[in-house]
Amino acid sequence: MADPSLTDPSLDPAARRVVGAYLAELADQLGGPAAVRAAILAELEDGLWTATAAHQAQPMSPEEAARAAVAEFGHPGTVAAGFGPELAAATGRRVGLGLLATGPLVGSSWLLVAASTWRWSGGESPAVLGLVAGLVGLVLVVAVPAAVLSVALSGRLSRWLPAGPRVAATAAATAASACVAGDLVLLGGLLAAAVLTGGLAWPAALLAAGASSTRLSLAGRAARRCLAARATLP
Repeated sequence: MADPSLTDPSLDPAARRVVGAYLAELADQLGGPAAVRAAILAELEDGLWTATAAHQAQPMSPEEAARAAVAEFGHPGTVAAGFGPELAAATGRRVGLGLLATGPLVGSSWLLVAASTWRWSGGESPAVLGLVAGLVGLVLVVAVPAAVLSVALSGRLSRWLPAGPRVAATAAATAASACVAGDLVLLGGLLAAAVLTGGLAWPAALLAAGASSTRLSLAGRAARRCLAARATLP
């Protein structure tokens, strides 16, 4: 019979079940972007198999060695909490970059609506739409700096600022919430324009409404993810 210490423990079905169950429980407690979670789990799996091989050399059976390695790593909840700052920073960065990338696209679609509609109707814009423009301007004053801050604090600055991940997640949640408010204002302005003006350039209006509706949904979920990531921090 082959010496158990010479057998690759990752090939043993019982050992794989032990390690797989541990990683599955850990994965359930990790938030953040999928790519970051996958990288963390891959790193932990490599570490578990290395520890399993070390225990197996004592010698132990592959299953016993895997259980010893899992016990050595600690409770999945404790391990997941240790990655909280990294995941919060990654969540804030992803949300911030996404908002900065999509903002100009959504804004351009609404500028197209405004230009096309006034050319279509040949009239002046109603006063209420000036109010809409002012509210959108206030949203931008909040959203853009907050998104930039979330990206900045989740990069190299996070190494020097202990509160960087928390602030990054908070800033990203603020930016996403501001975008939700801005899109609601824009969609409300579109409804007002439909009622108060002689006509709308509907192809452009539908494009802009679709863009804002999509971002409204995504930004709302992003804000909740950022707040959830921040809640995991000590």
